[in-house]
Amino acid sequence: MEIAARLIDQWSVIVDQSTEYHRPAMNQPSGSSKPPPPPAIVLWWEALETWVQLAISFPIFAVLTFLLNIGPFNQPIFRSVLYGLFEGGVIAGLLAVATATERGRRRS
Repeated sequence: MEIAARLIDQWSVIVDQSTEYHRPAMNQPSGSSKPPPPPAIVLWWEALETWVQLAISFPIFAVLTFLLNIGPFNQPIFRSVLYGLFEGGVIAGLLAVATATERGRRRS
């Protein structure tokens, strides 16, 4: 029982120390300055219309997922093409949704 109590005490010290570094916003006083503006490429990407973002990101993600399926996953070529198209569309859609969400959060 004494060993269990010691382990719990050590664990709580480790958890207290680790959360101190992972949540820096909790250590800042309220009313602190605004966060720094995002890089110029992020602002450029957010300024694009959604269909342009999809037109740029879909081919890139389709090729990357095709190569991932054909290489490390060792899938046949036809299946890799289908997986690349499907997964590229899903990832491009997720990127478009995330971009719209961040754009809305920044503008409000």
